[in-house]
Amino acid sequence: MDQEPSWLPVFRSLGINAAILADFHGDSHAADTGRLRFDEQKVYFEGCQRFSDKDMLLIPGEEPDANFGGHYMFVFPKPLFFSHVKEPAKGPAGQPFEENMAPYGIVIHTATTENELALLNQEHGLVWQTHPRTKGSAGYPDAVREKDFFRSDRFLGGSFQSLPVDLSQKRLCEVRCLGLLDDMNNWGGPKYMIAEGDTYMKYPDDETFPQLIVNYVKLDRLPKFDDGWNPLLTAMRAGDYFVTSGEVLLRNSGIEGSGAKRTYIAEAEWTFPPEFAELVWSDGKTVDRQVISLSDKAPFGSQKFRIPFEATGKRWVRFAVWDSAGNGAFTQPVHLK
Repeated sequence: MDQEPSWLPVFRSLGINAAILADFHGDSHAADTGRLRFDEQKVYFEGCQRFSDKDMLLIPGEEPDANFGGHYMFVFPKPLFFSHVKEPAKGPAGQPFEENMAPYGIVIHTATTENELALLNQEHGLVWQTHPRTKGSAGYPDAVREKDFFRSDRFLGGSFQSLPVDLSQKRLCEVRCLGLLDDMNNWGGPKYMIAEGDTYMKYPDDETFPQLIVNYVKLDRLPKFDDGWNPLLTAMRAGDYFVTSGEVLLRNSGIEGSGAKRTYIAEAEWTFPPEFAELVWSDGKTVDRQVISLSDKAPFGSQKFRIPFEATGKRWVRFAVWDSAGNGAFTQPVHLK
């Protein structure tokens, strides 16, 4: 029980400060609704607590495949004992939404989309579609775009990872991931992409950096496990982060001004020679973009961007920088008011 997971020193050496784990998907007893599952959850929570410290926060998330369709990620601001089964299965007869079960305290049971959403609302959790439009989430979240749970602000968006890889694309996961990001924001309110490390086990002798996409979340400090990680989830829900493959970093970004005439500002730095930056926007139906060539720039450089744009008729905007090797970083869409 005290053995250090092999991937943990790998993440630490890469400078990663927080990881949301996605256990109880193909392992353990995900569909159990009693002591078997809750005993395993207790071990899971205690393991995350044991290996968390001032420089690393391990967050016990879960990847259900119950009632929201496809595979999706649940994360709450603190350890939470809950169960989930697929409708029309209701679990043991008469099992309530909440019950007091020693020695865990309050546990929550879900068996429908309605009480999965109630759980997220009540416990201030977040959910997003893992590996959307592929693998076990093929066809999702498109199939549930009109559902109450997708329209909820608890549904953050979808995971980002370059899978399957298409080296003919100018941007990482250009069609499946960034296409979905634009689609989701045209469907309704703010939805985001969350970098996903769908790599299973990693060992110190693996070449991890090239395959791992990460999120840079804007926080004053790393939350302590015992205090919960609500500040992290709040920043994610606000879209206050950017996604990167690591070779491109965004020091800051945002919108200046109000009314029709506004300016997108950003400061980027890169490792490989950059290819282009882009400001992407939509009127809610059609996606368009302004592309700024950077092919004359040297490697290991940086640039401050000030991009004036006409806000009239635009629903949202986002910014990205891509290099000559297809690596990049992008911000989350900002919905204009």
